[in-house]
Amino acid sequence: MMFEILLCIALFFIVYKKGILDLKGSLTAVLLASAIIVFANFNWLVLLIFFMFSGFLVTKYKFEYKEKIKVSEKNRGRRGARNVLANGLAPTIIAVLYSFTNDFESLVAGAYIASVATVTADTFSSEIGVLSRGTPRLITSFKKVPKGTDGAISMLGEVAGFFGALLIGLLAYILGILELKLALVSALIGGFVGFNTDSLLGATLERRGLINNEHVNFISSIVGAVFGAIAVQIACT
Repeated sequence: MMFEILLCIALFFIVYKKGILDLKGSLTAVLLASAIIVFANFNWLVLLIFFMFSGFLVTKYKFEYKEKIKVSEKNRGRRGARNVLANGLAPTIIAVLYSFTNDFESLVAGAYIASVATVTADTFSSEIGVLSRGTPRLITSFKKVPKGTDGAISMLGEVAGFFGALLIGLLAYILGILELKLALVSALIGGFVGFNTDSLLGATLERRGLINNEHVNFISSIVGAVFGAIAVQIACT
């Protein structure tokens, strides 16, 4: 376990040097990663690391164009501590709970997969969706809105989000977290509900200034986790 934690520290040093996370973000990520290793195992952490790297790649994809139309991430895609907590806190809490469960391991594992699938799908959806040639629509009214509007969705974004969730499900199976059927249903159902909840919260509470983007990400990852666990429960019956 100590070797894995040291490896984790080395990895996030590289992440910091490569500009994926800033210093506070990297330190926060090390703390969350260490908790996941201690209370679950390293394979669970690999799933979250995949989200981090794949999310950075789609963020940087056609970044200059995103800057031009003013929908790019701040700091050239480098995330900070608040973003790390918004996307990684729910999976970490679930990993901690996993160590205290004896009879519900599959449900908790499904919740974990779904929470990671949610944040991955949301990142894929938003970063790829803004590249759509068509005009996005608000999820609550389906009225056309400018690109980058909180709560805006597009067909390209929905497909990209679904694909991101699918990748998480397949990787969770490869890592041995759950069998293929359960890994896929938790990722696809939990992830799909989760990242669309993100859009719904963005279109309602965030647009009114009641919550911010970090709150939206955290809440949607919790919602995705709940639906992922429910999907696993139904699939097991």
